Amino acid sequence: MFIQFDSVNGAKIDKPFERELKVLMSPDNNANVKDFTFILSTLAPNGGCTDFHSHNESGELMIFLSGTGRAWFEDSVYDITPGTALYAPPGKVHKTLNTGNEPLQIACIFIPAISTDYILKMREESERARGNS
Repeated sequence: MFIQFDSVNGAKIDKPFERELKVLMSPDNNANVKDFTFILSTLAPNGGCTDFHSHNESGELMIFLSGTGRAWFEDSVYDITPGTALYAPPGKVHKTLNTGNEPLQIACIFIPAISTDYILKMREESERARGNS
C-alpha cells in the first residue's frame, strides 16, 4: 500500500498536548493492513508534547523524522533529532516534547494494531488536562 502523508486529514489535539495526528495505515481504514497501525504525529513548535502515557496492548515504535525534542522513557531522558528512534514496549510509560522552533514529526508504529479510537482518547486527555490547569 502506498500513501502520501499530505493526502490524509489530521486530527488536531489542543494544548496542553498540542499536536496533529494522522492515521496513515490501520486495520480500521484498510482491509489489507492487519498487524499494525501507522500514525504520523506532528508536535507543535516550542512545547507541543504528549502526556506521560503507555499503551497496555501495543508497543510503539517512534521514528523521529524532523525537528528536535526530548523523550522520556522509564528513568531515562533522550535528546531526539531526525534519524533517531525509540521503542516503548506495551505498558511502558513514555512522553515526547518539542523543544525546537519547527514541528517535530514522528512516525509512530503500533504493534499489534490499535483502534483509531486512540485519537478520541488523546483529545479527551487534553481536555481533561486543560480543565485541571
